[in-house]
Amino acid sequence: MNINLLKPTMLTISIAFTLILTACSSHIPPEISQPIEGQPSIEMARLKATDYVEKPVRWGGTILHTENKQNTSWITVVAFPLNDYGRPSQSGESLGRFIAIVDEFLEPLVYNTDREVTVSGTLLRTESRKVGDFTYNYPVVKVDHYFLWPPVETYERDYPPFWWYDPWYYPYPYHVHRPR
Repeated sequence: MNINLLKPTMLTISIAFTLILTACSSHIPPEISQPIEGQPSIEMARLKATDYVEKPVRWGGTILHTENKQNTSWITVVAFPLNDYGRPSQSGESLGRFIAIVDEFLEPLVYNTDREVTVSGTLLRTESRKVGDFTYNYPVVKVDHYFLWPPVETYERDYPPFWWYDPWYYPYPYHVHRPR
């Protein structure tokens, strides 16, 4: 067997194998997809922030507002429980709100209202802000890793009327009078 003919074949096989492996891999960072053991909940952080300062957290939810400051972006998030991959699952009940501080510019048109985001980082403090007339203590997270989830595409299906499934239905009249 000629060794020169074997080299291109082995190269092709290794490239195909690499492409198959990368196609099966997830693009979600492990810091987002892996839960953090012993992390405080948002409610615990709101009530006793001093006990949890500098603790690692992984929280997510729906973006309420994105505000760019001099060197950071502040994202206000309505929190929801995270699924096994770290994506917020919008149930009927929110876990609260938090502020995520990212050390870079985030485009407000991309990081806009109703987009889902998951962040991991450390708890810095709480900050009091108004929600309507109510004063709310927002836990503030210094973000190390974040992931903006792609929008969920919903398809509206238009089903034909139920009588189309009737085996005896014929859409035209049985007695058609034709002119002579």
